[in-house]
Amino acid sequence: MVVACVAFGVLVQPALSGGALSAAEPFYTGSDVSYYGYISTHGGVYRYDHKPVGLLQALKLARCNTLRLRLFRRATPAERAQHGLLPTLNNLAYTLPLAQKVVKAGFYFVLDMHFSYTWAGPHHQHTPAAWQNLSASKLKARLGAYCYRVISTLRRNHAMPQIVMVGNEINNGLLWPVGKLWVHHHAQWNRVASLLRAAIAGIDDAAGPHRPLIMIQVYSSPYAPTFYRELIAHGVHFDLVGMDFYAGGGQLKTLRSDLDQVARAVHKPIIVAETAYPWINNQYNRKWARHKRNMLFPFTPAGQAAYMKDVIRIVKSIPSNLGRGVWAWGGEYNVTCPEFRHKPWSYRSLFDSDGNALPAMNVLGAAARGHPIIH
Repeated sequence: MVVACVAFGVLVQPALSGGALSAAEPFYTGSDVSYYGYISTHGGVYRYDHKPVGLLQALKLARCNTLRLRLFRRATPAERAQHGLLPTLNNLAYTLPLAQKVVKAGFYFVLDMHFSYTWAGPHHQHTPAAWQNLSASKLKARLGAYCYRVISTLRRNHAMPQIVMVGNEINNGLLWPVGKLWVHHHAQWNRVASLLRAAIAGIDDAAGPHRPLIMIQVYSSPYAPTFYRELIAHGVHFDLVGMDFYAGGGQLKTLRSDLDQVARAVHKPIIVAETAYPWINNQYNRKWARHKRNMLFPFTPAGQAAYMKDVIRIVKSIPSNLGRGVWAWGGEYNVTCPEFRHKPWSYRSLFDSDGNALPAMNVLGAAARGHPIIH
C-alpha cells in the first residue's frame, strides 16, 4: 500500500510495487495544465459553477487529485525565433513557480520531461542545440546531469514531483538522432535504454529519500507490450506505464485490448496519461474528426463527459487492479484568453467558452482516490 506521509514538512511517497496494487492505492485523475500560468496572466478566467475561482481551485472543487506540467529545456534565441513563444515556453524558469503552486495546493504533481526545447512525440524528438553533435556517451552524461539539476532545483524549492515522466511519447526513442529507436528498420534498444537509465539515475540521485515514481509513456499502440518488455530486458527500471489515447483512429475496445495486453506483458501499474474529447461541434473539431474514425459520442459537454466515463471504466477494469489513473490533456486551454480563442485544443479542454468547468472535470474528480497529505 502506498501511504503519503510527512517528514519535516516534506511529502514522502514510497514507490509502487511492480505487482497488483491494493484498492487503497491512489487512482490519479486530473489534467496536464502546462499553459495555465500563461493563460491566467493573459486574460483567461477559470470558473467553477459560474464563479471565477482560478484553475487550481476549480480542479480542487471538482475533486481531481493530480496535475501535470511539461518541462522543456531552455530554448536558445534561435530556437525560440524558429518555433515561437508558446511552443518553447515551458522551461524550468516558467515551470518552477507553477510546480510550487500545484504542490502547495495539495495535488499530486507529475513532471513531464520532454528533453527538448519544444514538443516531443512519436514523430519529433528534437535534441537541444547545446546537446547536438555529442557522442552517445557524452549525451548520456549530459542527460543525467540535466535530470539531476532539474530535480535538485525542484526539491530545493519545495516543488518535488510524485511522478516523473522520463521522455514524452517515446515510441521511437528520444533525443534524435542518437537516441532514435528505429534506424534502417533495426531497433537500437541499447542506445535508448542507456539514455533512459542515465536520466533515471540522475533523477534518483537528486531525489534522495523522496524518490518520485518513474513513468515511461508511449502513444497507444499494439506494439506497446513489446516496447515495455524490451526496456525491462535492457535494464530500465520504472514504476508506471503511461499510455496516451485519443478518440478516433481506434475504438474504445482497442484501448481496452492495448491496456490489457500491456498489463499481462509487464504487470506494472498503468495510467492513461493523455486523453481528450471535443465539447462543441465547431469547425476545429469537425476538421479533427475527419482524420479520425468512429467518434462514438456527440461533440457536446455531455458527450465529452460520457467519453471520459468510458475511458475511466476501461482503466479501472484492467486485470489485477493495475489501472491507476486517467489524465486529460489540454484541460487548461481556455478561449477566454484571446490568444487561445483560435486554438483547436481549446475546444477539447475542461472549460467551456465562458471559462466554466465542464462536466467532464467532475467525472474525473469523482473517479479520484487518494491524496497527498500536505501541511
